[in-house]
Amino acid sequence: MRHRSTPVTTTLGGAALVCTAGALGAAVVRYDADAPRLDVLMPLALAALLAGGWLVAVRSAPPVERLPDSPARQGIPGTLGAIRRDWGYIAAAYLTAWAPYAAARAAYGKGGSVVGSAYCGLTLLFGVVVSLYAIGLLTGQLGAAQRMLAEDAASGSVHAVRVRFGTAVREEYRRPTGTGVGRILTTSSYYVDLVPDGGPDGQGAVQLKSMYAGDNFRIPIGEKHLSYAAAQLSGHSGWLCWPTRWKDIAGTDKQREVSAAFVADTGHVVWGQMAEQDWEPWLRGEAAPVRETDSGLTAEPLPHPSRFRPKVHTRTLLITVAAALTAVPYLLGAVPYELGLVLGAGAGFLTLAAAARLSVIGVTKQNMDPNLWTTRTKTHPSLR
Repeated sequence: MRHRSTPVTTTLGGAALVCTAGALGAAVVRYDADAPRLDVLMPLALAALLAGGWLVAVRSAPPVERLPDSPARQGIPGTLGAIRRDWGYIAAAYLTAWAPYAAARAAYGKGGSVVGSAYCGLTLLFGVVVSLYAIGLLTGQLGAAQRMLAEDAASGSVHAVRVRFGTAVREEYRRPTGTGVGRILTTSSYYVDLVPDGGPDGQGAVQLKSMYAGDNFRIPIGEKHLSYAAAQLSGHSGWLCWPTRWKDIAGTDKQREVSAAFVADTGHVVWGQMAEQDWEPWLRGEAAPVRETDSGLTAEPLPHPSRFRPKVHTRTLLITVAAALTAVPYLLGAVPYELGLVLGAGAGFLTLAAAARLSVIGVTKQNMDPNLWTTRTKTHPSLR
């Protein structure tokens, strides 16, 4: 079950990240200080206490529930709000990138080891590369196609029809890999069935798929965003909007997908994209008229729920705790210099292991509450 993000959870979680950043900063700036390194240990201990309080606060917060019904909104908002940045996720990504370097510098101390110098250099390079790789998290959270739709709405018109937010679907697609007998690959995609009020003959629900927000760390943004909507907007009605310049997108996109947005009567917007078989009867078939937008109306994205899910994140949290404990002996000066270097490397690798585990777990377990999603399976023709 998801829980709401509250001022208490936000404060405790943010404070824990700040204390962690302080510990890493002290390890890097005062790398040649003598042990015991209380300037590093004290912020780490405080971060652990605050993280524990955050966990308790998250579990005590109210659950995320379906929003109450709202009267039909006749006007289409001219301002479609962009997805809010997840500052906690951004901070955690950058702290993870620099944790190996901080651990290496603290273990290296005043120097004298060629191996230690090489390790510090490698972790410094790693931190720089990953930080540059994650810059996309600091830029706009919408994909280029979604930004075009937002621009068209602000300019005064979009293609739009009335729809109802239907079933949230996790679709599993089984296909052969082509790399050996019996090897089958299963991939997952996420979408919501939007049920139109009328339309072309025989046209049923259309699928609003999770949007593609960009490469690297931005890939999960669309799936997370859709999961928030699935938890809060089931059964709500609103406007399904496409850009007036849809041909500019469909004509240049390899998959011929067009950006779309569900603007709920609650005043929220859900960003996504739509495959050709879903948008073609409406746009090419001219069943979705161009409608004027109201510059006085605004639609905002849904707020982020809490990130912690015990069944998914507990083991990752334990790995992070192990990384911090691995650093304690050399920060206290309780081990020989050579062993301190080994422990510093171990602390850095454990931190990366925790981050890699979250990455491997992916969106399915991190963000998708199985109680919200209906699973459908499709199979490649060769496997039928």
